[in-house]
Amino acid sequence: MGIKLRGVNLGYMGLDYEILVFPHPNYVLHTDTQEGQKTWYQCPAISYIIEHPDGRVLWETGISANWPEEWLPEWQWLIDLNGVTPEVCLENRLKGLGLGPDDFRYVVQGHLHTDHAGGLRLFQDAGAEIVVHENEWRHVEDLRSADNFFVPADFALLKDVKKPTLVSGDEELLRGLRLISVPGHTPGTMGMLIDLDHTGPVLLTSDALYTHDTYGPPAVGTPITWDVGHWAQSVEKIRKVAQEHEAFVFPGHSETGIKQHHEHSEFQAIQFQAGYVYE
Repeated sequence: MGIKLRGVNLGYMGLDYEILVFPHPNYVLHTDTQEGQKTWYQCPAISYIIEHPDGRVLWETGISANWPEEWLPEWQWLIDLNGVTPEVCLENRLKGLGLGPDDFRYVVQGHLHTDHAGGLRLFQDAGAEIVVHENEWRHVEDLRSADNFFVPADFALLKDVKKPTLVSGDEELLRGLRLISVPGHTPGTMGMLIDLDHTGPVLLTSDALYTHDTYGPPAVGTPITWDVGHWAQSVEKIRKVAQEHEAFVFPGHSETGIKQHHEHSEFQAIQFQAGYVYE
């Protein structure tokens, strides 16, 4: 049996698109365009389920249903989360697929921002190993209050109940699943390269690549970046890995991916409809 991959949409956040992609070349004012426009983007929170012969893997866990109490007021002013109801959060999405926390061997966090780690607490009493980059964990280990889109309640279980499995650099998680270190968005952001028999390699980027528009070249940045220099290096690393493997790149907050060929790339829709499986 080969590896299979399916995407799980965990609801939409409404926000100004230039929070993610700035300066967007379509919106930059110049001598020919002196009046600007804004785009209100329905930004998906996304998880991926990886069916592997050696155990099921969950990639990221979306937003907690407790966001009204846990997100800071200034975050809620900036981002509309009214579409993120309990029905679309991870627990109910898994139930709809006939799955629960005990059905996973690994839960891998590309990073620990609250729109990616909000469902992690579901695994407090499950046997799954929680995989985090060591630099990410060191960055938040002593955090006591919400800050910079990190919410301590999301990863409190990693302090109180079970220690995270820490990785560094580029490491193989299971055969055909390779973790790729791509810091910059946060100190320990990771991607994952997945070898699929028919689709070919798929590269999950978490927020090292927010959307397909980030990819470039040249890569387009974001105001929410821990280290701009590391971020730029990581985007180029993603591009290099994608070219070497002719990978299908899945950004962290887009329903459009990038199919990379050796010499050129093209945008392609990522399929999230029920029952669709990449294999």
